[in-house]
Amino acid sequence: MTMELTLSQGAAHRVSGEPSAGRFVDCDPSLWMRPAETVTRPTRATEPTFDIVTDEAGFLALEPEWENLRAQLREPRFSQSFVWCRRGWETTGRPRGRDLFILVMRVEGRAVLIWPLAIRRKRGLWRVAAPLGPEWTDYDPGLVQDSTRAVAHVRAAWDFLRKNCPADLIHIPHCREREPLHEAIGSDPTARTVSTLPSPHVVLTQFPDWASYWKARSRKTKDNVGRRSRRFAELGEVSFGLVEDRDEFESLLEWTLARKRDWMDRTGLDNDFLRTAEFPDFLRKMGAARSAREGLVMFALKLDGRTVATRIGALDSFRYEGFLEAQDPEFTDYSPGSIILVESLKWCHQRGLDLDFRIGAEEYKRMWATGDRPATTYRLAIRRWGRVLLRLSTGHENARVAKDRVRVSIPAEIRRKVKQVVGGRLSAATGTKTLAKTSTSR
Repeated sequence: MTMELTLSQGAAHRVSGEPSAGRFVDCDPSLWMRPAETVTRPTRATEPTFDIVTDEAGFLALEPEWENLRAQLREPRFSQSFVWCRRGWETTGRPRGRDLFILVMRVEGRAVLIWPLAIRRKRGLWRVAAPLGPEWTDYDPGLVQDSTRAVAHVRAAWDFLRKNCPADLIHIPHCREREPLHEAIGSDPTARTVSTLPSPHVVLTQFPDWASYWKARSRKTKDNVGRRSRRFAELGEVSFGLVEDRDEFESLLEWTLARKRDWMDRTGLDNDFLRTAEFPDFLRKMGAARSAREGLVMFALKLDGRTVATRIGALDSFRYEGFLEAQDPEFTDYSPGSIILVESLKWCHQRGLDLDFRIGAEEYKRMWATGDRPATTYRLAIRRWGRVLLRLSTGHENARVAKDRVRVSIPAEIRRKVKQVVGGRLSAATGTKTLAKTSTSR
């Protein structure tokens, strides 16, 4: 049995055979415009074929295969859905000038792996392949069929990427332990481990009732939350629930982001993507795309109809992934953030869902979590320029992590005072320079 391998003008390229077949494909964009070349070689029906999708029409055409493959995963996430990546591309990737690079691996004509990547340019010197999506703290969105061959499929795709990706460096963030991506890439000695961070979660489905889970929490946690909840309830009528109305969702989204930015200013902590224009646009569009079974959802805690806390996350048939929360600082003494978290946990337990805190080592996550699956970020330098970038970025990443650890270890009140003092000195210095410049001009 033979098949033809054609390198031609267009956005999708196919290779058949074992990963070594990658030698037949060169993804240098200049080659895509050459006259078609054909290579004929023997192959077996069970050997994988690889398609690289680099145009938007080809990306959109993948939706049926994408969702069919996601349905075959053991516990698919909403953040792995086609609509999640599509909205990420529309609100973030395309406006930022990224190039699509989606790897599709098929066996006997059926997709067994889809690895959605986008290539970004860094400082005009390097090309970096990273996950396609909203470009913020997220698990890697790659999909691989749940089977005994899953790890082998990822290894084959990883080897193909190493040989054919036109980027200088491949960045694969937050691969969780005991998942095929982590096992395959983690066993590659040439892949650099950038960081390994906690990924706490609450397996509520292991508890027959809410009382069992609550009983397993520490006495200090239960007493603290219980006391504040009672005091909060004395202030008026307390309500909790999903925000169903679209206009209210958009209004409370703005409220949430404003409260979060205020919190960052007060504490001296920061998060780059929260200050971008793309992030709220992504959340807004995802909120509008929610279906009956899954989607981006928001919980709201209210006092006499006034919003005092919100939680935003991704909901699917297995879990709720919370990733953004905010509270009104006027009610800090009552800890509405803890109250809305407890209500969210109850809501999930009633529906047979677990709760995923995503990536981060915050103390409150450890208080409520029942387990942790560390998430590792990998980088692979493909070319010489990539090795230069890897050294630079690793040093920068280590410095950033060390800086964050120091920040978190310093009480918020002290961080705030330091920021005020430094900010005041900078303002004074700026004023002095302006005055001197004005005097000189006179």
